[in-house]
Amino acid sequence: MDRITSSAKHNDGRESSGRWLAITALGWLAMTLGLFTATVAGNAVRASGGADNTISVVQAMTAALLIVPAVYLIQRRFRLTAKLLPLTPAAFLHLLGGGASALLMGGIGFMITGALGWTTIIAWHFSVDLLLAVAFSTCIAFLYEAMPEELSMRGIVYSGLRLRLPAYAAYGAQVLLFVLVPVTVNQLQAWSGLDRGNSINAEYVIMLLCFGTVLQLWRSLTGSLWASIGFHLAYLAMARFVILQRDQSLLTYNELEAGTGPVVIQFGVVIVGTAGLLLLFNLWRRRRRRTASQ
Repeated sequence: MDRITSSAKHNDGRESSGRWLAITALGWLAMTLGLFTATVAGNAVRASGGADNTISVVQAMTAALLIVPAVYLIQRRFRLTAKLLPLTPAAFLHLLGGGASALLMGGIGFMITGALGWTTIIAWHFSVDLLLAVAFSTCIAFLYEAMPEELSMRGIVYSGLRLRLPAYAAYGAQVLLFVLVPVTVNQLQAWSGLDRGNSINAEYVIMLLCFGTVLQLWRSLTGSLWASIGFHLAYLAMARFVILQRDQSLLTYNELEAGTGPVVIQFGVVIVGTAGLLLLFNLWRRRRRRTASQ
């Protein structure tokens, strides 16, 4: 399910001392420092009076131009044989499948909460402006969040961990390192005199732990980072333009209890529900492989 991806691994399963740690640490540093530099660049544009869209473009381009080349340099330096983002027909299907699953689970969430009387959709809003906003947001999310995170965390970092650790331990370590990225970036912002980004609290940490697990499960199931990217992008678009009731939104809905959308639909159904289904699929596939090999 999760294979070691180094051409220099020993036949007896032992990895040269420190190699796995160097790969893991460099992958994590690439993501963390790239993201921090992007926030610094965004703050500089904001201080000069730049518009919100301009700030988003600068941050996204900075993150992508720093993290993506760093990932490939690490991959080349340590001779990791995994091709992280080959855009093959199968990879394209993985991208669509990951995205469709997030949208499907979101729709199921609204169906469940609607049937229980917890949410009521009262209006739909279709417009060219909304489509353009979704397209722009998705492009920014791809460059600033989805592609750099998947390449560095589910790509390089996880591959480095698997050189030394069994799958279950590498899962846990990768998810913890994933959570540590925004925590570290926030602290670097504070030390630099910049405004902190997201508020780091228990709810945010729990959400990241579960979200990171879902993305890792997608890689394990498909062997491709494109499924993780597809789910990542669709999840962000749905959260921003459907569940969170902003000025530009696909629909307007009422909640019986405040927070039903973000807590029950976004977290409970989309993230936790998807994690449960992917876990079952992964276990089922592993069992089939073991049965076939006997």
